[in-house]
Amino acid sequence: MRTPLFDTHMRLHARIVDFHGWEMPVWYTGIIEEHLATRNAAGLFDVSHMGEILVSGKLSTAYLDRVLAIDIPALPEGKVKYALLLNQAAGIIDDLLVYCLEPGARYMLCVNAANIGKDYAWLVSQNAEGVELADKSNQTAMLALQGPDAGKILRSCLSFALESVRRFQFILTDTHYGRLMISRTGYTGSDGVEIFMESSQINRLWETFVAAGATPCGLGARDTLRLEMGYPLQGNDMDENTTPFEAGLGLAIHMEKPCFIGKEALARQREKGIKRRLTGLVMMDKGIPRQGFLCIQDSQVGMITSGSISPVLNTGIALAYLDTSVQEGEVLDVLIRSKAAKARVTQPPFVKTGLIKSV
Repeated sequence: MRTPLFDTHMRLHARIVDFHGWEMPVWYTGIIEEHLATRNAAGLFDVSHMGEILVSGKLSTAYLDRVLAIDIPALPEGKVKYALLLNQAAGIIDDLLVYCLEPGARYMLCVNAANIGKDYAWLVSQNAEGVELADKSNQTAMLALQGPDAGKILRSCLSFALESVRRFQFILTDTHYGRLMISRTGYTGSDGVEIFMESSQINRLWETFVAAGATPCGLGARDTLRLEMGYPLQGNDMDENTTPFEAGLGLAIHMEKPCFIGKEALARQREKGIKRRLTGLVMMDKGIPRQGFLCIQDSQVGMITSGSISPVLNTGIALAYLDTSVQEGEVLDVLIRSKAAKARVTQPPFVKTGLIKSV
């Protein structure tokens, strides 16, 4: 599958890779250069592979309140909330963003590209309320403009004031590029927006942003940027065998709600306690930590789920599931090609910057 910007990526000589069936740019000029452009100026990402599912009907609030772990009735119009889709065992089917288009009537879920079909099928299977579900992924394109210069570019290109929208809020606005849904959200840790729009207009808006100074960025920089913030990635750092408490996402769980899918399993786990938790590592020795590498303190105490070099810190960083006996500040060994390299247990974010992803 290809996004509407595929020909543009090819013209820019992007390195294209398969990403869950999508032909996506992993980088244009280089991951480090694109990463630092986002931290220091503005990065532009094609995220049209993400999924958009509309939920509507008079029982849509009750339905979403049951299938998601956050408090949906409390969500006002124009608000965005980070949420988790759980199975009965409290395993994480997906993490997503919920957009309240009209309280009590219309919502949009932005889901991970790899999980569109799975999420939609699960939502359909749980639809006891008879709400209307519509997968609009193929009709919707999406850009992410991230970085400290994002506001300046938005003002120049769209006459849009970034400060007019609070973090984790969105607006709908008519522009020369059609009707845009501009959301002050992102997956990089730098301030900026994600923009939903009709596919036919995305190339024009992309070119306008680039001409105004935005740097085209690929999946590689998006991954290192989120890793510096310690943002977990579905499929790497959490899956259907991982619970929110283990993944450090307890703030996305509203246990005071009367019921939601997975609540009983979470209540049992909270009572018994967890045996492992997702936490961060910063390498003290040279070496790049990678997914699957073992963590050792006399014996195995965990495994890395995501790891890379931080372009800002210029050292290796990682997310890993560690035994709860391992405390922040302790030192352990990471087995890199069977050789032990020292790392310190560190609570993310690894880089202090304008954080915009919250629960």
